[in-house]
Amino acid sequence: MKVKNLFVAAAIAAFFPACSQILPPVIQSPEAIAELAADLKKISKDYKIEKVVVHEKDELSGIFGMGVVDLRDSKDALYEQVLYYNFSIPHNDPKPRKERISDPKNPSYLNVDDIIERKDLIGKYVEEAKAQLPEGYTFESVDFMTFKPDDQGAFSLSFEIQVTETGKAPRMEGGRKVTDYYELKFYVDKDGNITHDEW
Repeated sequence: MKVKNLFVAAAIAAFFPACSQILPPVIQSPEAIAELAADLKKISKDYKIEKVVVHEKDELSGIFGMGVVDLRDSKDALYEQVLYYNFSIPHNDPKPRKERISDPKNPSYLNVDDIIERKDLIGKYVEEAKAQLPEGYTFESVDFMTFKPDDQGAFSLSFEIQVTETGKAPRMEGGRKVTDYYELKFYVDKDGNITHDEW
């Protein structure tokens, strides 16, 4: 596993006292998935959805931050829609995008109902992934989730979770607090079977 670092200025906390602000839900919660699906339903009236990637708001927070949706119109022109779920930033209208090397020539499309049907299961998939963590590591957050059809056109889900070494505290480095963490990727097939990359 490759270590990554999160740098946080140590003095920042003093300027932001605790408050009762309601934060967005965590990425894997039914509330977050339902909110995402409601937006995707609106988009799917005019576009075909190839892939959806949902990102956390801040590193190691797991808070629902934004989604990026790959789309095609009725003429197969490529578009991208950004959906924001924090700070009340308005969603962008779909913008044309350039073709990527990874874009399939004959794409399958995502059925939003497949996401809705699994909204109560996604948190359970994350719990199953946490149970597979190697000994000595502690779960911190879900970094991102990707919904897309697999090579046969069936629903697939992948997600990356961030972990830290158990008992290893953040350290101070140049006046900043540094947390070392690792990213582990998991895959869920249409039947709910979970696999992961080699670590």
